[in-house]
Amino acid sequence: MPKPLSRLALTTALLCAAALGLRAANAPAPAKENLIAKVLPWVGKPARETPGKLLLQKGNGIVAIGDSITAGGGYLRDIDAALAGLYPALQLPKIINAGIGGQKAEDLVGRFQRDVVDRKPAVVTLSIGINDVWHRLNAPHDAQVLKAYKENVAKMVAMAQAKGIKVILLTPTLIQEDPAAEGNQRLVQYVEAMKAIAQAKKCGLADLHGMFLEALKHKPAGVQGNWLTGDGVHMQPLGDAVMAAGVLRALGVPDRSLAQAK
Repeated sequence: MPKPLSRLALTTALLCAAALGLRAANAPAPAKENLIAKVLPWVGKPARETPGKLLLQKGNGIVAIGDSITAGGGYLRDIDAALAGLYPALQLPKIINAGIGGQKAEDLVGRFQRDVVDRKPAVVTLSIGINDVWHRLNAPHDAQVLKAYKENVAKMVAMAQAKGIKVILLTPTLIQEDPAAEGNQRLVQYVEAMKAIAQAKKCGLADLHGMFLEALKHKPAGVQGNWLTGDGVHMQPLGDAVMAAGVLRALGVPDRSLAQAK
């Protein structure tokens, strides 16, 4: 039977254990992976229309309006972190999240004055279109729904621009991680509508749909099921990073800076 430790030995052992625990507690946390930098090689080069300089000035506020993808907030947290790390002197407030799950363009236009214009942001990002298609997949494509979508998006852009708010339109992302899926085929017309409005109204554009289609070409062979999203629509961290990269580019943040974002 081993002899019991002396009081001195026991005290020494306890002190050593405490020192090891303190060292572990004070050890630096492992560096967080820069997912935005990770996805950049997968999403294609910045569009020709990408701003050549940052659109934001000191203290500028941003409102993000959209559906449940925006309400989830993952890509907005990524944007906030990147902007705070890259431009601390600008003292930018956190993005106001005005996303509500299940909404379509006709829902957003009804609350745009209250949730965007009345808050007087410098910039608004407008992400809508997924539910306009997804929630209607059980019925044939309706040209009147697309027409109303165009009118509602254009109206929101006009409302913002009338008050000097810069607008960045985000093309609808994707419905299932398969470009050939019915939802993605129907989305094409809504994506093109968003692009046409951006050109006509001379506002910013982040072609997230195109970025996601490019990213899907890089899906690792061993990955089963969804990769960028949880359910084909709502984002996992990599999907949030793709969205964040697109919005940050549209804000004028260069890729060389995004590669260093925290």
